[in-house]
Amino acid sequence: MNVDAILEDIFMGRQRLTRDEILRRTMAAEAPGEVTTALCALPEGEYAEDEVADALDQIGTLQPDRAPPSSRVAAGVPGNELSDADLLRQMGELHRTRDDTLRHGSDNALTHHDDRLGELEGEYLRRFPRREIDPDRVRPIRW
Repeated sequence: MNVDAILEDIFMGRQRLTRDEILRRTMAAEAPGEVTTALCALPEGEYAEDEVADALDQIGTLQPDRAPPSSRVAAGVPGNELSDADLLRQMGELHRTRDDTLRHGSDNALTHHDDRLGELEGEYLRRFPRREIDPDRVRPIRW
């Protein structure tokens, strides 16, 4: 299934949807994880179908229809190429969508979510090895 078909299904009978509703419908449709990840990069707001396609194109996650369906959606910008602000924003979005992905996403979406979150968290730890540790967040291990 290509991205255009997924967007058409998501928007069926609706002119505008919020980003969160788009993500919920994407997971319910068991869209490939790459599509869910690409949609997570959308800023919060309300979108029409063509606005989603344009936004994905602008952020570089959606290739033109000329590409074969399997290559139309990139896995996202590699973590080591993101600015600090973009890295934090994307990690925040993945953390925010984690529960929905875990509870309602396809196996493929969950695997992709795990992989991307691991990549971005690993990059964060590489960049900030001396991050500030809040002593109130440290709890003794209880066996």
